[in-house]
Amino acid sequence: MGDLYQNLTELRRCFDGGLISDSEYQSLRTLAMNSWTSANLPPQRQPERSFWEKLYDMAVYLKDEFMENIIKPIIERFNRLLVTFRGGDN
Repeated sequence: MGDLYQNLTELRRCFDGGLISDSEYQSLRTLAMNSWTSANLPPQRQPERSFWEKLYDMAVYLKDEFMENIIKPIIERFNRLLVTFRGGDN
């Protein structure tokens, strides 16, 4: 809270001294308050995912695992056959 108070006091001094305009003062004041609250408030708790959302996430995960563990060896074997028939690296 001390940092916020110090920043707002310095802004007020600049405004009172004529160094910044009223609109600049208001926008900088709002910016200082928003940055302080976002840095010092606890994060919002995410709502619990529903059963169906969790089930969907699991299905996506299993699909990815299937693609990696089943399809990838088939493609690797196919690539080895292509290298064999082409006669090496050429």
